[in-house]
This record gives sequence, structure tokens and C-alpha cells, in this order.
Amino acid sequence: MKKKRFYIVQLFLGILLSCSTDAAVPQTIESVGPEPMAEEPTTPETPQNEITDGFLVPSTGEQMLFIGQDLKSVRDYMNECGQCPIPTGITTYVNLSGVLSSNYGALGWSSNNTPYEQDVNWGAGPLNAYKSAKEFPNSAVQIGLYLVGQTVHIANGGLDAQIKHLASYFKELENTAFYLRIGYEFDGQWNGYDGNSYQNAFRKIVDVLRGEGVNNVAYVWQSSTSPIDDLLDGGRENLLAYYPGDDYVDWFGVSWFLRLNEQATATTNTISTQEFLLNEMLALARAKGKPVMIAESANQGYDNLDLENSNISEVWDGTSAKGTQSKTADQIWNEWYVPYFDYIESNADVIKAVSYINANWDLQGLWDAPYESGYWGDSRIQVNQTLEINWVEKVDRLGWVPGSEGLNVVLGLK
Repeated sequence: MKKKRFYIVQLFLGILLSCSTDAAVPQTIESVGPEPMAEEPTTPETPQNEITDGFLVPSTGEQMLFIGQDLKSVRDYMNECGQCPIPTGITTYVNLSGVLSSNYGALGWSSNNTPYEQDVNWGAGPLNAYKSAKEFPNSAVQIGLYLVGQTVHIANGGLDAQIKHLASYFKELENTAFYLRIGYEFDGQWNGYDGNSYQNAFRKIVDVLRGEGVNNVAYVWQSSTSPIDDLLDGGRENLLAYYPGDDYVDWFGVSWFLRLNEQATATTNTISTQEFLLNEMLALARAKGKPVMIAESANQGYDNLDLENSNISEVWDGTSAKGTQSKTADQIWNEWYVPYFDYIESNADVIKAVSYINANWDLQGLWDAPYESGYWGDSRIQVNQTLEINWVEKVDRLGWVPGSEGLNVVLGLK
């Protein structure tokens, strides 16, 4: 999260956590070779398979809404979006190798198995996973678990103590449902994962947590689903080269930041689109009977407060934050949010969770000028009345599970 990667929130903990005091474990990186773009996966009008193999999936058949991805952004959403329902879940991040260090890797759970009150801020807002669970008791918690440079060491048992400490955190919060995105965006070039070591690390983490008696965590296998990643790679990856196996994966996960069928303008070689990559993962999920979580999403390049759209990255559409165009709130809604919700609704048979990053990226040091990590903008919903009204109309109705005291019953958490 490194070499100008310009754009990815996926980059979030890569840059974020590389700024921590914990030294990364050296790792040999072998890339999984790109393959040419296959025929466009198609989404059937009716589901081919029902979800048969998932955990912590709403028993009502409804969808969940998570809000993130730092404590301030979540608090602002809860306090300022007056009509917004309580989100089903909260999003945060943890660095596995750091959970026994001085800042506990943003876990918020000390080596003495007591709460650690100090938040960790690597430049993208305050993080504390324990506070995320305790401060929002009627919501689940989704954790992005950062593993860059750690997978070989994890697989060899070198971080078993850290995994067991993570287990003590989950068991302390046994009445909270967790969704653990292990080594999120496994295929992102910015993470540099080798398929084999990633698989082994994923399995090791799940095996140790299960062995410690953790039973309130669903394990998420998340692709970057990034057209920009395909540009950087020069082709497509074999996703299943990273797959840990059906017995280890409860949910499939995807990221979504570009417009659904957006094409690169800084190059004539658009290898894939957001829709193509989403369809590819949904097809795999349906084949395996797994639920899908849109694990990270935001309308990158848009400023919801100033009503503008600007370039994201020089590798995609031009110099970051340049090429600015004025937009109306209706234009922003129609260009990004309408296709977003239409796609979610038309694939409701398999998409059972959506995570939205409701942040003013431009006020966070990791993402602000001179935009080495690309231009993100301001994706907050509540800063514009039209956007907020439209948003509430979509998420505060039947078909979505709000946060509540009875959430665990809906999720099947005993």
C-alpha cells in the first residue's frame, strides 16, 4: 500500500502499514503470469445456483451495508447523515505482524488481553478495531487483514503467536460478527502476492483461528477487481491460482471504484472494465455457491461536496486531480451511483454485502496533494442533500438489513 500506484485504496494498508514501526518479513515474490482477457463473463437473468456454502449470511435473504474505512469517517456518517439507517457493519484494518507490537497493529487489543485505547493513524484516519466493535454494538465489523511481506513467514508458523492474539480479540468479542478479509486484494500488483504462499498463509490463519475456538468470524477471499491493476500487469491473472479452497473461504470479495464500463483515456489499451471483472468473480462465486461482498467501494475521482470530477491517475486518465469538470449532484448520482445500485440489485442472488468508503480523502494525508497515491476526491454521502436523499432511498428500505440488537439472529451467530 511503494512505486507510484496512483490510485488504489487497496493500497491503503500497503502504504499505511509500511509506515508503521514493524519491520516487514522478507518474502520472495513470484508473480502469477497474466493471461489474455477471456470472453466477457455474463450475469444470468436468474441465478444459476443458490448460496449453499457461506457463513454469517443474512437468513432473510437481504443485503448488508458496511460503512468505512476509519473511525472518523464512520462517526461522521452516523452523526451527519440524519436519515441514514444504522449500518449493518463497520470497516477497519489491522496489520497482522503488528498485533503484538507497541501499537498492536490497530487491533486495539493489548498483549495483556485488555483494550488498548490509543488509535493508530497512518495517514488515512484513526483505526482501532476494538473500538469499532464496542462503539457500534449493533453493527458487525469487517476487518481488512494486511499481510504484505508476511505470507511465507505466516505459512511457516512464524506468526502463530500473532494469529493466536487475534483469536483472543475475536473471542473477547464473541457477540460481534466479524468478516475477515485475509490478505485483501490478493491479485493487486501493489501487494505482490505469490499465489502459492498466499494460499498457504490464508489456510494457516484460518486453521489457527479455528483451532483456538473462534466461531464468530467469516473468512473473505477478496480480489482487487481493478482494471488499473490489469494495465499494470499487462494482462489478466488466473484468480484460482490464489484460491485457498472451499473449506477455507466463506465469502468472495471484490473492490469497486471506477464507473461500471469506464475506459482508460491515457492509453488505447483498456484490458478490462469494472463490469467485466465483477462478472468474473460473481460467476466463480455462483459456481461455488458462495456469497459475494463488495468489500471496498467509492466513487473515485468525484468530489461530492464541490460537485466535480477529476482525473484519477496518469496511468488511467491523465494527471491526478487535473482535467476537472463541474457536475451537478444528479450527474454524479447518475454516472456512478445508479449503475452501482442497479448492478447490486440485479445480482442480489449472490451479492449479500456492500461496503462503502464514506470519506473526505482529500483531507487525509495519505491521499492529499501532490497525490502520489492518485486522486480520490470526497465520497461522503451526507455533504450534498440530493445525494443523501437518493442514498437513503436506496438503503433504508426492505431488502437491506440495518444494524440492530437483533442482528446476530439474522446472521445466525449463536
